[in-house]
Amino acid sequence: MADEAPHTTQLRGARLRTAVLDATLARIEAVGIDEVRVADIAAAAGVHETSIYRRWKTLPRLLLDALLSRMEAQIPIPDTGSVQADLVEFMSVLIRFARTPSGAGLIRSTVFTDTDTEADTARREFWSVRLSASQEIVRRGIERGEVDRSVDPRLTLLTLGGLVHMYTTQLDGDFPDDLAERAVDLLMSGLAPR
Repeated sequence: MADEAPHTTQLRGARLRTAVLDATLARIEAVGIDEVRVADIAAAAGVHETSIYRRWKTLPRLLLDALLSRMEAQIPIPDTGSVQADLVEFMSVLIRFARTPSGAGLIRSTVFTDTDTEADTARREFWSVRLSASQEIVRRGIERGEVDRSVDPRLTLLTLGGLVHMYTTQLDGDFPDDLAERAVDLLMSGLAPR
């Protein structure tokens, strides 16, 4: 594990963060989130465990940082000027991400388990932060008058994200090609101003 690293280097700042987050994501994809250990991450990143603990304090904080950085980089929040186009684009990108080995691994690894309360807390925080950011799509639609003011942005995004999560974790990732368009079309009838 950590002793197997041939040599550790004095990485600092952005280089340390990048090396550790890349190693963390690789471990999540390889063994699942519940089997990730700081010693293995340190060995893969070529750093001492103390460097990881100094920066992130706990493994759940490190996992959260790694997952958020990956999702933010690969699933941006679109702003096309149309709530319908934004929702279709957001869900399409999320589906493309979920179809990749790393995306499916990350989504599956964030499924709730009761084995580690710290990891479960990190999972909830991860989804809360991501959901909060993506709700901006619906909020902009409300401001532009495309969406009724009574619409709950959180519920809207949970509905779309829940479909992707369900297909990934329970239906073997067998996404219909037109799922994003059909799901958003279905939702739009309930979102439109009354």
